[in-house]
Amino acid sequence: MIKKITHFITIPLSIISYKLGLTRLPYLPAAIWIEPTNACNLKCIMCPNSIINQYKRGYMSLDLFKKIIDEAKNFTAYTVLCISGEPLLHPKFDQMIKIAKQNNIATYVSTNCTLLTPALSRKILEAGLDWINFSFDGTTKKVYEGVRVNANFEKSLQNVVNFLKLKKKLNAKTRAELQILIMDDKGEKDYREHIAGFKSNFKDLPLDYIQTRRPSTWGGFLSGTKKYIPKVLGKVFSPCSYLWGSLHLLWDGRVVACTSDFFGDNVLGKFPEKSLAEIWNDKPMRNFRKAMLEKKYLKYNKNCRDCDALWEPRILGLPSGLRGINATVANSIFGKNLFGFFKKIAKLANPAFAMDVVKED
Repeated sequence: MIKKITHFITIPLSIISYKLGLTRLPYLPAAIWIEPTNACNLKCIMCPNSIINQYKRGYMSLDLFKKIIDEAKNFTAYTVLCISGEPLLHPKFDQMIKIAKQNNIATYVSTNCTLLTPALSRKILEAGLDWINFSFDGTTKKVYEGVRVNANFEKSLQNVVNFLKLKKKLNAKTRAELQILIMDDKGEKDYREHIAGFKSNFKDLPLDYIQTRRPSTWGGFLSGTKKYIPKVLGKVFSPCSYLWGSLHLLWDGRVVACTSDFFGDNVLGKFPEKSLAEIWNDKPMRNFRKAMLEKKYLKYNKNCRDCDALWEPRILGLPSGLRGINATVANSIFGKNLFGFFKKIAKLANPAFAMDVVKED
């Protein structure tokens, strides 16, 4: 109960601190992204991982993961187990879920579905995963395999169906979302023409919702995706609020500013050389927050140059980072599905920008 109260207090504290432009924060992050691995089995056209060959690949040791969780359990509400890479490639991924859950930290993951075998699906569900996002990105074989290079449409679809059947059989509480990327107007047309047939694959299965999204520039790293970014992006600069809401740890313990820093271009600290609490308010983090507020962020990270997150319209006065983080924290506190509620509010506040939810429970 005390931990939930702490998480609840963190929500207004993070918003107030962001609004006031504080750089030394009076709270610790309720959200932590942890990268099990930066390895991936696909070469998706909209993802920086497709050009990661020149960077060192690795897998987080279970010992390092345990150390992260051992400290984070005191203040973290949830962890997202992916940054770059395909998390299911980690041979001990289900153990990571168990460790986090044993320490009362909710677990979230996004997967490309290609490795979601019946055996692994059972391990994940029985470990107690709270939320899974199926990054599917196409309602037809042509579109899907054009985006998800090296993936097979039929196999990935069957993996999702089998996972949902097992979820139903086990009566698992794991929240399941399927996300489809809309690259351009042609993709939009294809999606609209085929979504009804695609949805029929999940009839009577516990898929909570399907939603669409547009590609990201990944912090400006993939300039080629800029043409796909929605024209509804605002003209008003919003300092990156992830710096006020979360920590992001790469597979080797390096801490970066956000999930767009795939390659550790802006390292703000390294765990366990310093504790998470120390890194959170250490000089590199404070300096970057200050630079972000003053629009001098390029001094620290050139990848911020074309980052679409800095120009997304605020909804209810909040930028996307803190908005999403605090909504998820609230969901973990109350133990109920609040995502649909928050999405409806977002859509009412800004229907042009909110993701298109095409199926809900």
